[in-house]
Amino acid sequence: MRKWQALGSAAALLAALLLGGCSGQQAAATPEQAATPSPAATAETTPVPAPAGNPLTGLDDADYTGKRPVAVMLRTLDGAQPQWGIASADVLIEGVTEGNTAGLMALFADVDRISKVGPVGPGRDLFLQAALPLNAMPVSIDKNVYAANLLNTLAYQDLDGYHVGKTAFAFDQGRQDAGYREENCWYTTGELIRNGAASYGTALEGSNTPLFRFGTREEVAPENRSGMSLTVTFSKSDSEQLNYNTGTGLYEKLNADGSPMADADNGQQAAFTNVFVLYASSGIKDDGYTRQYDMTGGTGLYLHGGAWEQISWSKEDATGPFSLTAADGTPLTVAPGKSFIAIWGGYYGQALRLTAADGSEQTLPEKPALLASGVTDEAAAAAEAALSNAQKLIDAQAAIDQANASLAEAQTELQDAQAALDADSENADLLAARDAAQAKIDELNQTIADNQTYLDANAPQPEETAQPEATEAPAE
Repeated sequence: MRKWQALGSAAALLAALLLGGCSGQQAAATPEQAATPSPAATAETTPVPAPAGNPLTGLDDADYTGKRPVAVMLRTLDGAQPQWGIASADVLIEGVTEGNTAGLMALFADVDRISKVGPVGPGRDLFLQAALPLNAMPVSIDKNVYAANLLNTLAYQDLDGYHVGKTAFAFDQGRQDAGYREENCWYTTGELIRNGAASYGTALEGSNTPLFRFGTREEVAPENRSGMSLTVTFSKSDSEQLNYNTGTGLYEKLNADGSPMADADNGQQAAFTNVFVLYASSGIKDDGYTRQYDMTGGTGLYLHGGAWEQISWSKEDATGPFSLTAADGTPLTVAPGKSFIAIWGGYYGQALRLTAADGSEQTLPEKPALLASGVTDEAAAAAEAALSNAQKLIDAQAAIDQANASLAEAQTELQDAQAALDADSENADLLAARDAAQAKIDELNQTIADNQTYLDANAPQPEETAQPEATEAPAE
Protein backbone atom coordinates (compact mmCIF):
# COMPACT_ATOMS: atom_id res chain seq x y z
CA MET A 1 0.00 0.00 0.00
CA ARG A 2 2.87 2.40 0.81
CA LYS A 3 4.32 1.65 -2.59
CA TRP A 4 1.25 2.91 -4.39
CA GLN A 5 1.06 5.97 -2.13
CA ALA A 6 4.66 6.84 -3.01
CA LEU A 7 3.95 6.46 -6.69
CA GLY A 8 0.87 8.59 -6.38
CA SER A 9 2.74 11.37 -4.61
CA ALA A 10 5.47 11.31 -7.29
CA ALA A 11 2.85 11.50 -10.04
CA ALA A 12 1.18 14.45 -8.40
CA LEU A 13 4.49 16.27 -8.05
CA LEU A 14 5.32 15.60 -11.73
CA ALA A 15 1.90 16.89 -12.81
CA ALA A 16 2.39 20.06 -10.79
CA LEU A 17 5.76 20.69 -12.36
CA LEU A 18 4.41 20.10 -15.84
CA LEU A 19 1.44 22.35 -15.30
CA GLY A 20 3.63 25.04 -13.86
CA GLY A 21 5.90 24.88 -16.90
CA CYS A 22 2.99 25.06 -19.32
CA SER A 23 1.44 28.07 -17.63
CA GLY A 24 4.76 30.00 -17.63
CA GLN A 25 4.72 30.30 -13.83
CA GLN A 26 7.76 29.45 -11.79
CA ALA A 27 7.94 28.50 -8.14
CA ALA A 28 9.37 31.13 -5.83
CA ALA A 29 13.04 30.61 -5.02
CA THR A 30 14.05 29.84 -1.49
CA PRO A 31 16.45 32.24 0.27
CA GLU A 32 19.26 29.71 -0.18
CA GLN A 33 18.51 29.38 -3.93
CA ALA A 34 18.40 33.14 -4.40
CA ALA A 35 21.77 33.61 -2.72
CA THR A 36 23.56 31.05 -4.91
CA PRO A 37 24.57 32.41 -8.36
CA SER A 38 23.81 30.15 -11.33
CA PRO A 39 26.86 29.04 -13.37
CA ALA A 40 27.11 30.81 -16.73
CA ALA A 41 26.57 28.58 -19.76
CA THR A 42 29.70 28.13 -21.89
CA ALA A 43 29.71 27.33 -25.60
CA GLU A 44 31.74 24.31 -26.70
CA THR A 45 34.72 25.21 -28.95
CA THR A 46 36.35 23.03 -31.61
CA PRO A 47 40.14 22.94 -31.17
CA VAL A 48 41.98 24.40 -34.17
CA PRO A 49 44.97 22.27 -35.26
CA ALA A 50 48.32 24.02 -35.28
CA PRO A 51 49.74 24.82 -38.74
CA ALA A 52 51.98 22.06 -40.07
CA GLY A 53 55.61 23.03 -40.61
CA ASN A 54 57.73 22.31 -43.65
CA PRO A 55 58.03 18.50 -43.88
CA LEU A 56 61.34 18.75 -45.77
CA THR A 57 63.16 21.33 -43.62
CA GLY A 58 61.36 21.22 -40.27
CA LEU A 59 61.01 25.02 -40.36
CA ASP A 60 57.79 26.74 -39.27
CA ASP A 61 57.98 29.30 -42.06
CA ALA A 62 54.44 28.69 -43.41
CA ASP A 63 51.49 26.33 -43.16
CA TYR A 64 52.11 23.16 -45.17
CA THR A 65 48.97 21.35 -44.12
CA GLY A 66 47.63 19.26 -47.00
CA LYS A 67 50.44 20.19 -49.40
CA ARG A 68 52.20 17.46 -51.36
CA PRO A 69 55.91 17.99 -52.07
CA VAL A 70 57.23 18.12 -55.63
CA ALA A 71 60.33 16.24 -56.83
CA VAL A 72 61.94 17.64 -59.99
CA MET A 73 64.64 15.68 -61.82
CA LEU A 74 67.47 17.93 -63.08
CA ARG A 75 69.92 17.52 -65.94
CA THR A 76 73.59 17.57 -64.93
CA LEU A 77 75.60 16.56 -68.01
CA ASP A 78 77.91 19.02 -69.80
CA GLY A 79 76.04 22.18 -70.74
CA ALA A 80 73.28 21.80 -68.12
CA GLN A 81 74.80 24.27 -65.63
CA PRO A 82 73.73 26.56 -64.21
CA GLN A 83 70.43 24.97 -63.22
CA TRP A 84 67.31 26.85 -62.19
CA GLY A 85 65.89 26.27 -58.71
CA ILE A 86 68.83 24.61 -56.97
CA ALA A 87 69.18 27.39 -54.37
CA SER A 88 65.45 27.61 -53.66
CA ALA A 89 64.94 23.84 -53.32
CA ASP A 90 64.35 22.54 -49.80
CA VAL A 91 66.44 19.43 -50.45
CA LEU A 92 68.93 18.38 -53.14
CA ILE A 93 69.65 14.67 -53.62
CA GLU A 94 72.59 13.58 -55.78
CA GLY A 95 73.91 10.23 -56.95
CA VAL A 96 75.21 8.43 -60.03
CA THR A 97 72.43 6.63 -61.85
CA GLU A 98 74.38 5.75 -64.97
CA GLY A 99 77.63 6.75 -66.60
CA ASN A 100 80.13 8.82 -64.61
CA THR A 101 78.19 12.02 -63.85
CA ALA A 102 75.91 12.24 -60.83
CA GLY A 103 72.27 13.18 -61.35
CA LEU A 104 70.26 15.61 -59.22
CA MET A 105 66.75 15.74 -57.80
CA ALA A 106 65.33 18.94 -56.26
CA LEU A 107 62.59 18.62 -53.63
CA PHE A 108 60.13 21.42 -52.89
CA ALA A 109 57.60 21.30 -50.05
CA ASP A 110 55.18 23.75 -51.70
CA VAL A 111 54.52 23.72 -55.45
CA ASP A 112 53.25 27.30 -55.34
CA ARG A 113 56.67 28.54 -54.19
CA ILE A 114 58.48 27.18 -57.25
CA SER A 115 59.54 30.12 -59.39
CA LYS A 116 61.51 28.25 -62.07
CA VAL A 117 63.30 24.92 -62.00
CA GLY A 118 65.29 23.03 -64.62
CA PRO A 119 66.66 22.03 -66.99
CA VAL A 120 64.32 19.14 -66.30
CA GLY A 121 65.90 15.73 -66.79
CA PRO A 122 64.72 12.14 -67.08
CA GLY A 123 63.32 10.19 -64.16
CA ARG A 124 65.45 7.59 -62.38
CA ASP A 125 64.32 4.94 -59.92
CA LEU A 126 67.08 5.81 -57.42
CA PHE A 127 65.59 9.26 -56.88
CA LEU A 128 62.02 7.97 -56.89
CA GLN A 129 62.86 5.88 -53.83
CA ALA A 130 63.51 9.12 -51.96
CA ALA A 131 60.49 10.98 -53.37
CA LEU A 132 57.69 8.41 -53.12
CA PRO A 133 57.76 8.02 -49.31
CA LEU A 134 57.04 11.74 -49.05
CA ASN A 135 53.93 11.46 -51.27
CA ALA A 136 55.76 13.82 -53.63
CA MET A 137 54.79 14.44 -57.25
CA PRO A 138 57.71 13.30 -59.47
CA VAL A 139 58.40 15.71 -62.35
CA SER A 140 60.62 14.70 -65.28
CA ILE A 141 61.01 14.70 -69.04
CA ASP A 142 61.15 11.03 -70.01
CA LYS A 143 62.44 8.29 -67.70
CA ASN A 144 64.28 5.01 -67.90
CA VAL A 145 62.56 1.64 -67.89
CA TYR A 146 63.34 1.01 -64.21
CA ALA A 147 61.63 4.23 -63.11
CA ALA A 148 58.67 3.50 -65.37
CA ASN A 149 58.31 -0.03 -63.99
CA LEU A 150 58.42 1.20 -60.39
CA LEU A 151 55.70 3.80 -60.98
CA ASN A 152 53.54 1.35 -62.92
CA THR A 153 53.85 -1.31 -60.23
CA LEU A 154 52.74 1.14 -57.55
CA ALA A 155 50.12 2.80 -59.83
CA TYR A 156 51.75 6.10 -58.87
CA GLN A 157 51.04 9.08 -61.12
CA ASP A 158 53.98 11.25 -62.10
CA LEU A 159 54.29 14.27 -64.39
CA ASP A 160 56.37 13.43 -67.45
CA GLY A 161 56.97 15.96 -70.21
CA TYR A 162 57.36 13.11 -72.70
CA HIS A 163 53.58 12.64 -72.39
CA VAL A 164 52.14 15.92 -71.11
CA GLY A 165 54.34 18.24 -73.21
CA LYS A 166 54.02 22.00 -72.97
CA THR A 167 51.07 21.77 -70.60
CA ALA A 168 53.58 21.52 -67.78
CA PHE A 169 56.90 22.56 -69.36
CA ALA A 170 58.29 25.61 -71.16
CA PHE A 171 61.29 26.30 -73.37
CA ASP A 172 63.82 29.06 -72.64
CA GLN A 173 64.63 30.44 -76.08
CA GLY A 174 67.13 32.94 -74.71
CA ARG A 175 69.15 30.12 -73.20
CA GLN A 176 69.29 28.30 -76.54
CA ASP A 177 70.26 31.52 -78.31
CA ALA A 178 73.16 31.73 -75.84
CA GLY A 179 74.47 28.42 -77.15
CA TYR A 180 72.85 25.82 -74.90
CA ARG A 181 71.66 22.54 -76.38
CA GLU A 182 67.91 22.11 -76.69
CA GLU A 183 67.61 19.49 -73.94
CA ASN A 184 69.18 21.95 -71.48
CA CYS A 185 66.57 24.64 -72.11
CA TRP A 186 63.37 23.01 -70.79
CA TYR A 187 62.07 24.12 -67.41
CA THR A 188 58.90 24.21 -65.34
CA THR A 189 57.22 26.41 -62.72
CA GLY A 190 54.73 25.92 -59.91
CA GLU A 191 51.87 27.09 -62.14
CA LEU A 192 52.90 24.80 -64.99
CA ILE A 193 53.15 21.82 -62.63
CA ARG A 194 49.63 22.55 -61.39
CA ASN A 195 48.39 22.71 -64.98
CA GLY A 196 50.00 19.40 -65.78
CA ALA A 197 48.61 17.69 -62.69
CA ALA A 198 45.14 19.02 -63.47
CA SER A 199 45.33 17.57 -66.99
CA TYR A 200 45.73 14.12 -65.37
CA GLY A 201 43.08 14.80 -62.75
CA THR A 202 45.78 14.46 -60.09
CA ALA A 203 45.64 16.57 -56.95
CA LEU A 204 48.63 18.36 -55.49
CA GLU A 205 46.81 18.53 -52.17
CA GLY A 206 47.22 15.62 -49.80
CA SER A 207 49.25 14.25 -46.96
CA ASN A 208 52.96 14.78 -46.52
CA THR A 209 55.53 12.97 -44.41
CA PRO A 210 58.46 14.59 -42.60
CA LEU A 211 61.75 13.75 -44.28
CA PHE A 212 63.63 13.53 -40.98
CA ARG A 213 63.14 13.74 -37.22
CA PHE A 214 63.76 17.44 -36.81
CA GLY A 215 64.72 19.10 -33.54
CA THR A 216 67.12 21.44 -31.78
CA ARG A 217 70.79 20.49 -31.74
CA GLU A 218 73.54 21.83 -29.55
CA GLU A 219 75.72 24.52 -31.08
CA VAL A 220 79.12 23.25 -32.19
CA ALA A 221 82.07 24.90 -30.44
CA PRO A 222 84.80 26.20 -32.77
CA GLU A 223 87.33 23.70 -31.39
CA ASN A 224 84.97 20.82 -32.28
CA ARG A 225 84.52 21.73 -35.94
CA SER A 226 85.74 18.45 -37.35
CA GLY A 227 83.80 18.60 -40.62
CA MET A 228 84.53 21.88 -42.38
CA SER A 229 85.16 20.78 -45.96
CA LEU A 230 83.73 17.70 -47.67
CA THR A 231 84.79 16.50 -51.11
CA VAL A 232 82.52 13.92 -52.71
CA THR A 233 84.08 12.23 -55.72
CA PHE A 234 81.40 10.54 -57.81
CA SER A 235 83.88 9.73 -60.60
CA LYS A 236 87.26 10.92 -61.87
CA SER A 237 85.46 13.58 -63.88
CA ASP A 238 82.91 14.57 -61.21
CA SER A 239 84.31 15.66 -57.86
CA GLU A 240 82.30 18.22 -55.86
CA GLN A 241 82.88 20.11 -52.64
CA LEU A 242 80.84 21.52 -49.75
CA ASN A 243 82.52 24.07 -47.49
CA TYR A 244 81.19 25.28 -44.14
CA ASN A 245 80.74 29.03 -43.80
CA THR A 246 81.10 30.02 -40.15
CA GLY A 247 79.31 33.31 -40.81
CA THR A 248 76.11 31.83 -42.25
CA GLY A 249 76.23 28.41 -40.60
CA LEU A 250 75.67 26.80 -44.00
CA TYR A 251 77.57 24.39 -46.21
CA GLU A 252 78.11 26.09 -49.58
CA LYS A 253 78.25 23.83 -52.63
CA LEU A 254 80.80 24.03 -55.42
CA ASN A 255 80.64 22.55 -58.91
CA ALA A 256 83.11 19.96 -60.17
CA ASP A 257 85.28 22.76 -61.62
CA GLY A 258 85.44 24.54 -58.26
CA SER A 259 83.03 27.34 -59.16
CA PRO A 260 80.07 28.16 -56.87
CA MET A 261 76.95 26.14 -57.67
CA ALA A 262 74.80 29.16 -58.45
CA ASP A 263 71.09 29.23 -59.25
CA ALA A 264 70.38 30.35 -62.82
CA ASP A 265 67.12 31.89 -61.58
CA ASN A 266 68.55 34.27 -58.97
CA GLY A 267 72.33 33.80 -58.89
CA GLN A 268 72.34 32.54 -55.30
CA GLN A 269 74.76 29.78 -54.30
CA ALA A 270 73.21 26.52 -53.17
CA ALA A 271 73.80 26.21 -49.41
CA PHE A 272 72.57 23.79 -46.75
CA THR A 273 72.18 23.50 -43.00
CA ASN A 274 72.58 19.71 -43.18
CA VAL A 275 74.77 17.50 -45.34
CA PHE A 276 74.38 13.73 -45.55
CA VAL A 277 76.40 11.06 -47.31
CA LEU A 278 74.46 7.81 -47.33
CA TYR A 279 76.65 4.78 -48.04
CA ALA A 280 74.84 2.26 -50.26
CA SER A 281 76.23 -0.96 -51.69
CA SER A 282 76.12 -0.79 -55.46
CA GLY A 283 76.41 -2.84 -58.61
CA ILE A 284 75.09 -2.85 -62.18
CA LYS A 285 71.54 -3.56 -63.34
CA ASP A 286 70.72 -6.11 -66.01
CA ASP A 287 71.16 -3.59 -68.83
CA GLY A 288 74.89 -3.53 -68.02
CA TYR A 289 74.85 0.26 -67.68
CA THR A 290 72.44 1.57 -65.03
CA ARG A 291 73.68 1.50 -61.46
CA GLN A 292 71.97 -0.68 -58.89
CA TYR A 293 71.90 0.32 -55.21
CA ASP A 294 70.93 -1.54 -52.07
CA MET A 295 68.52 0.99 -50.61
CA THR A 296 67.63 -1.03 -47.52
CA GLY A 297 70.29 0.63 -45.37
CA GLY A 298 73.90 1.30 -44.54
CA THR A 299 76.21 3.63 -42.69
CA GLY A 300 76.89 7.26 -43.53
CA LEU A 301 77.96 10.75 -42.51
CA TYR A 302 76.00 13.65 -41.08
CA LEU A 303 77.53 17.14 -41.18
CA HIS A 304 76.08 20.08 -39.29
CA GLY A 305 77.56 23.21 -37.75
CA GLY A 306 81.05 22.42 -39.01
CA ALA A 307 81.17 19.01 -37.30
CA TRP A 308 80.44 15.49 -38.47
CA GLU A 309 79.32 12.20 -36.99
CA GLN A 310 78.85 8.66 -38.23
CA ILE A 311 75.24 7.57 -38.65
CA SER A 312 73.28 4.55 -39.81
CA TRP A 313 70.26 4.60 -42.08
CA SER A 314 67.58 2.14 -43.12
CA LYS A 315 64.63 2.01 -45.46
CA GLU A 316 62.00 -0.73 -45.65
CA ASP A 317 61.17 -0.55 -49.35
CA ALA A 318 60.69 1.88 -52.25
CA THR A 319 57.84 3.64 -50.43
CA GLY A 320 59.42 3.53 -46.97
CA PRO A 321 60.94 6.71 -45.50
CA PHE A 322 64.54 7.07 -44.43
CA SER A 323 65.17 6.15 -40.81
CA LEU A 324 68.37 7.66 -39.36
CA THR A 325 70.13 6.72 -36.15
CA ALA A 326 73.16 8.12 -34.36
CA ALA A 327 76.22 6.00 -33.58
CA ASP A 328 74.69 4.93 -30.25
CA GLY A 329 71.57 3.62 -31.97
CA THR A 330 69.23 6.40 -30.86
CA PRO A 331 67.10 8.23 -33.46
CA LEU A 332 69.08 11.02 -35.10
CA THR A 333 67.85 14.54 -34.46
CA VAL A 334 68.32 16.69 -37.56
CA ALA A 335 68.60 20.47 -37.34
CA PRO A 336 65.80 22.39 -39.08
CA GLY A 337 66.97 23.74 -42.43
CA LYS A 338 67.75 22.73 -45.99
CA SER A 339 69.59 19.49 -46.66
CA PHE A 340 71.94 18.02 -49.25
CA ILE A 341 71.96 14.23 -49.55
CA ALA A 342 74.58 12.29 -51.51
CA ILE A 343 73.92 8.62 -52.24
CA TRP A 344 77.41 7.16 -52.50
CA GLY A 345 78.37 3.67 -53.58
CA GLY A 346 82.12 3.82 -52.97
CA TYR A 347 82.91 1.79 -56.07
CA TYR A 348 86.02 2.19 -58.25
CA GLY A 349 86.70 5.85 -59.04
CA GLN A 350 84.64 7.19 -56.11
CA ALA A 351 86.13 8.72 -52.97
CA LEU A 352 85.38 10.91 -49.94
CA ARG A 353 87.61 13.43 -48.20
CA LEU A 354 86.65 15.38 -45.08
CA THR A 355 88.84 17.91 -43.31
CA ALA A 356 88.54 19.69 -39.96
CA ALA A 357 89.05 23.36 -39.15
CA ASP A 358 92.79 22.80 -38.72
CA GLY A 359 93.02 21.07 -42.10
CA SER A 360 93.47 17.58 -40.67
CA GLU A 361 91.92 14.81 -42.74
CA GLN A 362 89.29 12.75 -40.95
CA THR A 363 89.16 8.96 -40.78
CA LEU A 364 85.84 7.98 -42.32
CA PRO A 365 83.84 4.73 -42.18
CA GLU A 366 84.86 1.96 -44.55
CA LYS A 367 83.26 2.20 -47.96
CA PRO A 368 80.27 -0.09 -48.55
CA ALA A 369 80.71 -3.56 -49.98
CA LEU A 370 79.87 -4.18 -53.61
CA LEU A 371 76.75 -6.00 -54.69
CA ALA A 372 77.20 -9.30 -56.51
CA SER A 373 76.82 -7.46 -59.82
CA GLY A 374 79.49 -4.91 -58.92
CA VAL A 375 82.92 -4.75 -60.51
CA THR A 376 85.85 -5.15 -58.13
CA ASP A 377 88.47 -2.42 -57.91
CA GLU A 378 91.07 -4.76 -59.41
CA ALA A 379 88.89 -5.69 -62.36
CA ALA A 380 87.84 -2.07 -62.90
CA ALA A 381 91.46 -0.91 -62.81
CA ALA A 382 92.47 -3.60 -65.30
CA ALA A 383 89.60 -2.66 -67.61
CA GLU A 384 90.49 1.02 -67.36
CA ALA A 385 94.15 0.27 -68.10
CA ALA A 386 93.17 -1.83 -71.12
CA LEU A 387 90.87 0.90 -72.39
CA SER A 388 93.55 3.54 -71.83
CA ASN A 389 96.15 1.45 -73.64
CA ALA A 390 93.80 0.85 -76.56
CA GLN A 391 93.20 4.58 -76.84
CA LYS A 392 96.94 5.30 -76.68
CA LEU A 393 97.53 2.81 -79.49
CA ILE A 394 94.89 4.55 -81.57
CA ASP A 395 96.45 7.94 -80.80
CA ALA A 396 99.95 6.66 -81.65
CA GLN A 397 98.86 5.34 -85.03
CA ALA A 398 97.00 8.56 -85.73
CA ALA A 399 100.15 10.56 -84.90
CA ILE A 400 102.20 8.43 -87.30
CA ASP A 401 99.65 8.84 -90.06
CA GLN A 402 99.49 12.60 -89.54
CA ALA A 403 103.28 12.93 -89.49
CA ASN A 404 103.65 10.89 -92.68
CA ALA A 405 100.99 13.02 -94.37
CA SER A 406 102.89 16.20 -93.43
CA LEU A 407 106.33 14.86 -94.29
CA ALA A 408 106.11 15.23 -98.09
CA GLU A 409 105.07 18.88 -97.82
CA ALA A 410 107.85 19.56 -95.28
CA GLN A 411 110.42 18.01 -97.60
CA THR A 412 109.21 20.22 -100.47
CA GLU A 413 109.54 23.27 -98.20
CA LEU A 414 113.10 22.20 -97.35
CA GLN A 415 114.04 21.79 -101.00
CA ASP A 416 112.65 25.23 -101.86
CA ALA A 417 114.44 26.82 -98.90
CA GLN A 418 117.72 25.15 -99.86
CA ALA A 419 117.39 26.29 -103.48
CA ALA A 420 116.81 29.89 -102.37
CA LEU A 421 119.78 29.72 -100.02
CA ASP A 422 122.03 28.32 -102.78
CA ALA A 423 121.17 31.35 -104.91
CA ASP A 424 121.95 33.77 -102.06
CA SER A 425 124.17 31.99 -99.54
CA GLU A 426 124.87 35.08 -97.46
CA ASN A 427 121.17 35.82 -96.76
CA ALA A 428 120.53 35.22 -93.03
CA ASP A 429 116.76 35.03 -93.44
CA LEU A 430 117.06 32.31 -96.11
CA LEU A 431 119.46 30.40 -93.86
CA ALA A 432 116.97 30.59 -90.97
CA ALA A 433 114.14 29.43 -93.27
CA ARG A 434 116.22 26.45 -94.43
CA ASP A 435 117.06 25.49 -90.84
CA ALA A 436 113.41 25.80 -89.79
CA ALA A 437 112.34 23.54 -92.65
CA GLN A 438 114.96 20.98 -91.66
CA ALA A 439 113.88 21.15 -87.99
CA LYS A 440 110.28 20.49 -89.01
CA ILE A 441 111.32 17.36 -90.91
CA ASP A 442 113.40 16.19 -87.95
CA GLU A 443 110.44 16.71 -85.62
CA LEU A 444 108.09 14.73 -87.89
CA ASN A 445 110.57 11.89 -88.17
CA GLN A 446 111.02 11.84 -84.41
CA THR A 447 107.24 11.71 -83.95
CA ILE A 448 107.02 8.75 -86.29
CA ALA A 449 109.90 6.97 -84.53
CA ASP A 450 108.58 7.55 -80.99
CA ASN A 451 105.04 6.42 -81.75
CA GLN A 452 106.22 3.42 -83.73
CA THR A 453 108.34 2.38 -80.77
CA TYR A 454 105.24 2.63 -78.53
CA LEU A 455 103.19 0.57 -80.97
CA ASP A 456 105.87 -2.11 -81.18
CA ALA A 457 106.12 -2.35 -77.39
CA ASN A 458 102.41 -2.22 -76.52
CA ALA A 459 100.42 -3.57 -79.42
CA PRO A 460 98.60 -6.78 -78.44
CA GLN A 461 100.31 -9.85 -79.79
CA PRO A 462 98.27 -12.24 -81.89
CA GLU A 463 97.30 -15.31 -79.99
CA GLU A 464 99.26 -18.35 -80.95
CA THR A 465 97.23 -21.06 -82.57
CA ALA A 466 97.70 -24.30 -80.77
CA GLN A 467 99.32 -26.91 -83.00
CA PRO A 468 97.59 -30.27 -83.15
CA GLU A 469 99.45 -32.94 -81.27
CA ALA A 470 101.19 -35.49 -83.44
CA THR A 471 99.57 -38.86 -83.43
CA GLU A 472 101.16 -42.12 -84.18
CA ALA A 473 100.18 -43.80 -87.39
CA PRO A 474 97.89 -46.71 -86.85
CA ALA A 475 99.65 -49.99 -86.82
CA GLU A 476 99.31 -51.91 -90.03
